[in-house]
Parts: sequence; structure tokens; C-alpha cells
Amino acid sequence: MQIITLNASERVIGTKQDLKKIRRAGNVPCIIYGNGTQHLDIAIPLADIKKITDTPKSYIIHINLNGQVHPCILHDAQYDPITDEAIHIDFLAIAENKPVQIAIPVNIFGNAEGVKQGGRLRVGVRKVKVCGPLDKLPDQIDVDITSLGVGKAVYAGELNVEGCTVTSPKKLMVCEIKRTRAAVAAAAAEAEAAK
Repeated sequence: MQIITLNASERVIGTKQDLKKIRRAGNVPCIIYGNGTQHLDIAIPLADIKKITDTPKSYIIHINLNGQVHPCILHDAQYDPITDEAIHIDFLAIAENKPVQIAIPVNIFGNAEGVKQGGRLRVGVRKVKVCGPLDKLPDQIDVDITSLGVGKAVYAGELNVEGCTVTSPKKLMVCEIKRTRAAVAAAAAEAEAAK
């Protein structure tokens, strides 16, 4: 899995006005917690935060605070309802030697048999949760839908990630080929021709 480094500065917990000052200065208030780490209140430039929020990718994030690196994952993000920019980020500290649970992007590829028959591809989720050691976490989960027929679906429980366990619910639908009028008509025509 890719690693990205973000530089952070310490911030003092204060009033809402203090938080507004941080944001006006072009920074996002953040916290790091978990894994026995002391709760850290930090600020990271918005431009750097966008590198991890405005992308479909998932990263192991190394937060550099006063020369000390804290390995983390993005746990939660709050956004401004008007500007849609991040206004607060929660980072979960991780240990290099312990399994990590993280949402991994799904890469759907292939020209599905069901689409050729007139069906329509519907994507259920863009990411699936996986748990595993840092060195086994993939950048993405590849899902080949070439043989997927009309009315068929791929579920999280069917995915195989080497060295890791898929922790999303087994019945979570990743993608499916929906029936359309064209697909129903094509199937009827095929059945008629077979008589």
C-alpha cells in the first residue's frame, strides 16, 4: 500500500474562534488517537489534506510532527456543507507490526457478458474493508467482471485478497449486471430462436 507523508503542527485546544483562526490560516484541525498513542491535537494545511480526501486511493499516512513520524490511517472526515472542504480530520494511529483495517478501492475491469447482452453495470461500493499486515495491504482490489451475466452480482464475501481478510459484510454487493428491457428482449429472442 502506498505511503504518503503529511507535515503537521501542534495546535492548542481552545474555543470555536480558535478553530476558525486555524481554518482561516489555510489549515485543517486534526486529531491523532488510538493504538496507545497519546491524543494529539494538530493542524495540517488544507492543500495537503486534499491529497488524501480528494482521491479514490487509500494510503498509510505518515504524519510528521516536530520530526517525529506517526503512522496513521484516515478514520473520519467532516466537511463544510457549503464549500465541501474538509474542516476536521480524525486519524487513527497504527502499529507497523499489528494488522490494520482499512477501506481499499475496488478496481472493476473487463467487458461483462451481461452488458454485451444488453444489461447495465451497477456499482454498489467503491471501497471494501480489509484487515491485514501493512506489507500485505494492496493498493486496490481487482475485480474481473468479464464472465458476469445478466442478473448476476459480485459480493464482498467472494473477494480474495492474498494475506488479508475482507471484513466488509459478506453480502455487501460490489457490483451487478442489472436487467434492462433490452436484455429481457434479447433473452426472449434467444429462447424463441432455440425452439
